[in-house]
Amino acid sequence: MLRRFVSAIVVFFILVLVAYPASAAQFGTRDEAVAMVKRVQERFRLEGAAKTFAAVTAQQKAFRDRDLYVYIMNYDCVIQAHAARQELVGKSLWEFRDQDGIYPARNTVEVAKTKGSGWTDYRWTNPKTGLVEAKSTYVEKLGDNFAVGVGIYKDEQINQNTVSIISGSPGSDATYLQAAYDLASVLNNGETLRILPVVGIGGPQNIRDVRNLKGIDIGLTQTSTLNNYRRANETLGLNDDKIVYITKLFNLEVHIVVRSDIASLDQLQGQKVNLDELGSGTNYTMRDVFKRLGINIQEVNLPQTVALEKLKRGEIAATTLVAGKPTDSLSLLKQSDGLKFLSIPYAKSLNNDFLPTALTNDDYPNMIPAGQSVETIADTAVLIAYNWPKNSDRYRRVEMFVNALFPRIDEFFEPPHHVKWREVNLASQLPGWKRLEAAETWLNVSAAKLAAEARAQSDTPAVLRRIREAYPHQSPEEQENLWKEFLKWRDQRARSQ
Repeated sequence: MLRRFVSAIVVFFILVLVAYPASAAQFGTRDEAVAMVKRVQERFRLEGAAKTFAAVTAQQKAFRDRDLYVYIMNYDCVIQAHAARQELVGKSLWEFRDQDGIYPARNTVEVAKTKGSGWTDYRWTNPKTGLVEAKSTYVEKLGDNFAVGVGIYKDEQINQNTVSIISGSPGSDATYLQAAYDLASVLNNGETLRILPVVGIGGPQNIRDVRNLKGIDIGLTQTSTLNNYRRANETLGLNDDKIVYITKLFNLEVHIVVRSDIASLDQLQGQKVNLDELGSGTNYTMRDVFKRLGINIQEVNLPQTVALEKLKRGEIAATTLVAGKPTDSLSLLKQSDGLKFLSIPYAKSLNNDFLPTALTNDDYPNMIPAGQSVETIADTAVLIAYNWPKNSDRYRRVEMFVNALFPRIDEFFEPPHHVKWREVNLASQLPGWKRLEAAETWLNVSAAKLAAEARAQSDTPAVLRRIREAYPHQSPEEQENLWKEFLKWRDQRARSQ
């Protein structure tokens, strides 16, 4: 008996999962609303008004799906059919106004009569939530005397199109948080896409949050941290393929600030050195750097502002920061403070994860004299995501983010966005890591387009190319005519010589 009961429960859940797959969207989209209106048009064309109205009011699946439903009214705003509220059939909504004073029925009729099709906005009760919500309805003229509409609830569209990015800590002076805010300011597009920057702790925790924290779609971390994550898993015999990268971003320079009497890294042996707060990207990276270089320090964990004051008073020997230059906190320093940047010579032990670079007078004019530079190393910021199944809603969200970001990357190169965006090369690869398929696909398609344009350019006569450059506002036909006029002139000139 118990076995039969358990079997029945198992079968029930299998049927539920088949009927309602996890990847199915909970709410209807604009495209689905338009498609539903088209189904009404087809039924109306084949079966006429009476049968179509009856099918709609009977709430047939073709005309009622989740929060999507059809309504039809005549030009006097009398409801002829309604797939969600049967009691409205036969009633006039001519005088009905929503909470904002809008006449939804009159607007529906107006769109159908004057435009033939279009969208209209108002507030209406959501049959799924029971709440009055902002609605956007697609309307088309139906026959000679009717208007048909299907709407989406706008608040639900926002919920379906949010992408959350785990970034940096406000007190870390890291570049992550500003990068996340830049992404939101450029890419946020109402119902289509909304970026939600989430304050994080730092690179190591960001990987864990993308890997395990519900609701986090994308994260910012560092190359060295990501590679150490993989190496640690391999040491434990694990092959974790749940993290993929979207793109490498920009360099994160290593800054070591010391008192003016310290001339080399070796002098930090046994000294108190601030590695930023526990869990931060700087903390994780700098512990790794000192270990690779064989420098044994006394680790101190302080916010940068506190550490700099202790450094000035001689209570610690150095403070470190891994962030995109120039950083806000270090830009306030002056040589007169008795501080300086310490050089970090590039060593073989830093290969694979770090790059040689330098801090210059352009970066920190109050700390580095003109014409001089300070040798250092840089980590790289990386945009990562969870390796969702391709047919899942979460994959769709990340794919939507990629398809919004990649074509618009040039917009990030200009103020007021962080100057570090200018270092981004979307095609840069991260050895040993798999790129998100949506990102790889976009890059491949883009490369194919560029190749085709290059071939077309090489096949285009030089004079025509110059005409197109000189007259960019002319249509292709007009540019072509100018070229033909040039050919005529050239032939006439050749005959006269």
